[in-house]
Amino acid sequence: MSPMVSLFALVFIGIPLSIYLLYLIFVTIKKTESGKKYMIFGLQISLVGGILVLDNNIDLKGFEYTIVGLGLVFSLIGMRKSD
Repeated sequence: MSPMVSLFALVFIGIPLSIYLLYLIFVTIKKTESGKKYMIFGLQISLVGGILVLDNNIDLKGFEYTIVGLGLVFSLIGMRKSD
């Protein structure tokens, strides 16, 4: 893949997707849900990302680590949220 295509994908797909995910996280924080649900959801996301990281047949160019990080963010949100 050429560097121009990678830059295009980052600017027009990656950055708006990241902003949208952050928006979804902040919207869901404001709802009155239990913090335990966020922690369990974060652990599930981290486990799926960890399985993707360990699988040798899948090459997602580092996106696996982003999935694991997102799971950790949800777990931290669940810890900070009071029940």
